[in-house]
Amino acid sequence: MIGDAQLHAAVTAVIERVGPDTTRPATTIDTGVWAALTDAGFTGVGIDEALGGSGGEFTDALTVVSAAAASGALTPHIEHTVLAAWLAARAGLDLGGRTATLALGGESTSVRSTDEGWALDGLLPGVVHACDADVLVVHVASSVALVSRTAPGLTLYHGTDLLGASVDDVALDAVVVERLTDSPVDSAELRLRGALAYAVAMSACADTIVETTVRHASQRTQFGRPLSKFQAIQQRLASMAALTAQARAAVEHAVEMAGNPDHAGTTAAAKIVVASTAREVAAAAHQIHGAIGFTSEHHLGRFTMALLAWRDRHGDEKYWSRALAERALDDGIDPWELVVDADHAPPSATPGAANL
Repeated sequence: MIGDAQLHAAVTAVIERVGPDTTRPATTIDTGVWAALTDAGFTGVGIDEALGGSGGEFTDALTVVSAAAASGALTPHIEHTVLAAWLAARAGLDLGGRTATLALGGESTSVRSTDEGWALDGLLPGVVHACDADVLVVHVASSVALVSRTAPGLTLYHGTDLLGASVDDVALDAVVVERLTDSPVDSAELRLRGALAYAVAMSACADTIVETTVRHASQRTQFGRPLSKFQAIQQRLASMAALTAQARAAVEHAVEMAGNPDHAGTTAAAKIVVASTAREVAAAAHQIHGAIGFTSEHHLGRFTMALLAWRDRHGDEKYWSRALAERALDDGIDPWELVVDADHAPPSATPGAANL
């Protein structure tokens, strides 16, 4: 569990009251769960009340992320609350109670002035939960734009990830935006924020996978005794638990450091560790569950598919390994100091993502 225990328990209670169906592959978000979280004010956690949120810190928003992921509920909480709504609030843009998702515009996206107002052209690749959002919060160059999903000239090319969540390419052809303003943060900071949120979600999923697998091994019998009594199974369970504990420790430290100006290194390390252990944890769980764990009706797949699908979100382990290595080389840091002193910050460090 990441974050405040009482908040985690409250979010879990709301989700359990609705009861997400994890016994079938996901085809869309759990709308009932998302509506319940919205009604309870949890989708505004981490956003200042003066800016339309429910108050609280970034770590509180990550607690909600952890609880939702551990329950198996598929929600756009990271895209909406942690990224899009937070960015919109910081930029002074009102979402009007609508569900939003973040879209990062690169070199293929441009902004121009037209007779009808500011317009966007180009392509926004891999926009998560675009089909489920009412509005896109587009970060392009140094600006933030609000774009209705039903705006003329906007075309969605639907796709899904391993979990079943929508990951869509969004084509923009002279799409007039609702609002356009300067961005208070850069794309690097948004990527760091997203990477940490998904590291938290993956750690929560891994914990649930281990708990589920241990319970299955204790209850399932083979040759007259529980699976957990076999030495090979015990070794596999121990390996899973060790990998999951390692990932959890890295993520918890990154969450603790989230308010530190030089948090980029710990966030990178957390995403590296949790992403690099995902495949082994998922494979071990399915091996111990046997054929039953591979069926689409078994709830294990909801968690293992999430674990594998989220490895790439906002940078996989290779991306963050390169970023961390470049930081060490550019700042002349002894690699050993990174190992023994995670809080080390070089004298030339500057705040935020620039340190990476």
